Amino acid sequence: MPHEHKSRREVLSAIEAAPSIRDLLSTREGHYDYELDLEVVVYGRNYNGKKVGPYLRLLTYDPGEAIVKEGDWGGNTFYIVVNGSADVFITPHGSDTELKVSELQTGSQFGEMSVLGGVPRNATVKAAAGAPAQIIEVQRPALRLLRKLSSFAESLDKSYRAHGRNSTLDGLKVVAGLSPEMTNELRDISLYRVYTKNHVLFRQGAPTDRIYIIKEGWLRRDRENGRPDSAGHDFLGKGYCFGADAVIKPLTWPYTATLMGRTEVFEISINRLRQKVALRGTVVDALARFMPPEMAEAGSARRQAAAKKVLSSQEALIETGLVDATNLLVMDMDLCVRCGNCSLACHKVHGRSRLVRRGIHVTRLKSMKSRTEQSILAPQVCMHCKDPECLTGCPTGAIGRFVGGQIDIDRKTCIGCGDCAAQCPYDAISMIPRKAPAPAAAGFAQRLRGLFRLSGDPVPPPVEETEDLLAVKCNLCANTSLNPPGSKHPAYSCEENCPTGALARIDPASYFDEIGGIRGFLMVDRSRAIGRNIHQSDPGRRFLHASGIVLTIALTAAAWYGIQTFGLGGRMASFLNMRWITGMVGLLGIAGAMAYPLRRQIYLKRVGALRYWMLFHSYAGVVAAILILLHAGRSSGGLLTTALTLSFDLTIVTGLLGILLYKLIPRALTSIEGSPLLIDDLRNRKQELGDELSAAILSASPQMRDSIKNRITKVFLSSGFLLRQYLLRRELGPELEAGTRRVLKYAEGAREPDRQAIIRAAEAAITARRVDALIYLHRLLKLWLPPHIAASSLMIALLVAHIIQVIYFAAH
Repeated sequence: MPHEHKSRREVLSAIEAAPSIRDLLSTREGHYDYELDLEVVVYGRNYNGKKVGPYLRLLTYDPGEAIVKEGDWGGNTFYIVVNGSADVFITPHGSDTELKVSELQTGSQFGEMSVLGGVPRNATVKAAAGAPAQIIEVQRPALRLLRKLSSFAESLDKSYRAHGRNSTLDGLKVVAGLSPEMTNELRDISLYRVYTKNHVLFRQGAPTDRIYIIKEGWLRRDRENGRPDSAGHDFLGKGYCFGADAVIKPLTWPYTATLMGRTEVFEISINRLRQKVALRGTVVDALARFMPPEMAEAGSARRQAAAKKVLSSQEALIETGLVDATNLLVMDMDLCVRCGNCSLACHKVHGRSRLVRRGIHVTRLKSMKSRTEQSILAPQVCMHCKDPECLTGCPTGAIGRFVGGQIDIDRKTCIGCGDCAAQCPYDAISMIPRKAPAPAAAGFAQRLRGLFRLSGDPVPPPVEETEDLLAVKCNLCANTSLNPPGSKHPAYSCEENCPTGALARIDPASYFDEIGGIRGFLMVDRSRAIGRNIHQSDPGRRFLHASGIVLTIALTAAAWYGIQTFGLGGRMASFLNMRWITGMVGLLGIAGAMAYPLRRQIYLKRVGALRYWMLFHSYAGVVAAILILLHAGRSSGGLLTTALTLSFDLTIVTGLLGILLYKLIPRALTSIEGSPLLIDDLRNRKQELGDELSAAILSASPQMRDSIKNRITKVFLSSGFLLRQYLLRRELGPELEAGTRRVLKYAEGAREPDRQAIIRAAEAAITARRVDALIYLHRLLKLWLPPHIAASSLMIALLVAHIIQVIYFAAH
């Protein structure tokens, strides 16, 4: 562990020795020019009882002691060498041996790439072996204060570019086998640049005068005046090299490349590279493997349609920033049954839900077939971005990237200013009262009623306080009972409590094939995301399906064989016969099925994902149904036994109906609704459309009002038009166009205000009917639940009576 120097005099002396920040101590007429900033950075300051700063620490590291480690998340601190020196090491891919690549002398800065670029440390830095090194550790919040110093801003920019160039050269040294002399030559003819969104990197037809290596970011390729059968545009990401083929012979760019966001680029001058014969051949041979693919040629009409959808998905994922998440929560809307259990689970674990089921919607193809569309919702929950904007304005450094890679907020240092919430472009940060009232503990009777409750949990009250607030956001359930110390795999309350497996925490590059396929492999770090892709691979689900099928067949075959051999009442051993055996096994199946509602009440412990319990519940119910059917035999028995059998049958039938609805309704919803909507949104929208329809009718002339009202009602508010929404499932835009053309024939010869009134009325009525269709589907998802729970409750009561009756008669 490094030794920290607590003396403020020593810290001030270290600042004086650091060229990039010594201007912080500049004075004029006996006063510090940056007195307030100096106080915050070095001493810390109290604002209304909240401590802000200090942001600098002076540390001494022993010889050979690690300061930062390659692969660690380090988005909160960077360093300045004050005394001594430090060595930089990298570990080449596929190797366990550290390779020393450079040395940092007094005054050097390092670690700023992780802070500014939102990436893990790309190298290990250790104090030099010969002597201890004195280092200033600078925390992220100091950046906005230190940037006022022109020397620091210039030094930070220069250092960032130098380290970016050096890290690229270190990678090329390994990839191309460059000698130290060649590496130095390449350093002299190269630049490391950072470009903003929409910058044109090169234009079609312009001479190819540079080699570009994309280190971070995304670009769009456009081919103008290409062949008719050529694709017009596509997208590419980091890890590709452009222009290397122009070193041997002069070429022009075959397309235009436009950057789609902040992008870091390593550039090599081709003219200067041509002058270095030995270096030229080595570099070109090494980079030839990382040239981008040719722009796709057009194929059949079907393939063109699929390619167009893939491009649309790629653009949406890049433009919305979803591809830059390190741990992204996605909801497969074809699996989502709109139960809200994910948000409720988040509320139970954190005291207030940090998951809002609204967000960014993307429709994509799971494969190059136009019928494999997947509807994905990225809800308003933290994506733990690579370059988080929320960290920009925090004055205390309370929000930062923690050891596990997650962006989190330290309650102790958060002052509730709300800067992080205002900066987040995804509305993923909320402000809540710091001293929220503790929820009342539920009694036994209340918990028992909760097992069979049909209604959802009450909505938490809105936050109306304006004082003593605290910023909260998703922290991947870190430091909760779901992730106790020593747990090997992270668990997330939302994912663990989804009954259908619709939610998944994923790495975008591996989950979205259309994104992973447009990234190159030139010095691209392996993913640091800790999400699991359960949509593509869920071994637990496969195991439960296989076990359930095998167990169902085996128990059915064994029971059938036993009944055929011994009969239901034939004694097998002691008092046992097949009626007893089938009854007891069926009872175990019922008990297993009833474990599911118990599991639904558990949110704070690791007891297995709810989707697995749902599968177990289903198979246990099937086993119980078959065994109880065999147990009953051909006679229904007395009144009690007959009622029990009927209640059991009704439970099974309603359960099977629920499984069927859960399979069909979400797919119908996603095909009709477009962007997913909550039932509350739909109800509000229906009210708005009703008001719009009334206003449109009132805006027409008196002689047209009744005509419009009757015709609109007859055409668009009918049961037939509602059924049309389910059968045709057309997009709303074409439906509105067709409806408008249909009603305009009623307005022939009418005044323009009447024409506009009937158009507005038609559009409101068509949209309202679409909303009605969605509301009915939402209700249909829960249609089976009341009879299923009622039948289950009756069955359990009758089953208890039946067991008592059997035991009584067996004893007598």
